[in-house]
Amino acid sequence: MKAGSIQRFELNDFLLQYDFTAEVLLCKSISAAKNLWIKKIEEGGIILDVVEGDALFYMAFEYNDTDGLFLAVNKSDGKTAWSIPGRAYMYRVFGEFIFLIFIDEQGRYFLIKSTCSSGGIIWHHEVDIDLAEYTIRNDYVSLVYGDGRKEVLDMETGEEID
Repeated sequence: MKAGSIQRFELNDFLLQYDFTAEVLLCKSISAAKNLWIKKIEEGGIILDVVEGDALFYMAFEYNDTDGLFLAVNKSDGKTAWSIPGRAYMYRVFGEFIFLIFIDEQGRYFLIKSTCSSGGIIWHHEVDIDLAEYTIRNDYVSLVYGDGRKEVLDMETGEEID
């Protein structure tokens, strides 16, 4: 791993190091002070952020302003559990679900609700670029835009509710 091309993410008992020139991801146990696994990331790019779940690491790779890959990797062995092509701008784990904001090839933004375990998309909702705030609750998702507009989405269906 070359100095200057390393991204480091410290999470609970794990340290992830990603060399974006070699496209190699290394996972270390902090408490055991040992390497756990190493993984080649075929399409590379840079990592925007990493979120740790119970069994998986969730990471967003960026290739350019609109392209990337969202990857879920097993903490224990580094194997890819699932992936979604595209650039994720936001992602948050909420219970057994993960919420992501993606941009598509036409420049449209979508809020997506997926399962943490399989990445299966439950619903998606188009959002405007000026989304300024979001709140995820047990029964709804609230979206607030820069111009003051608000949307409230049903947690189960993603449909707008009054």
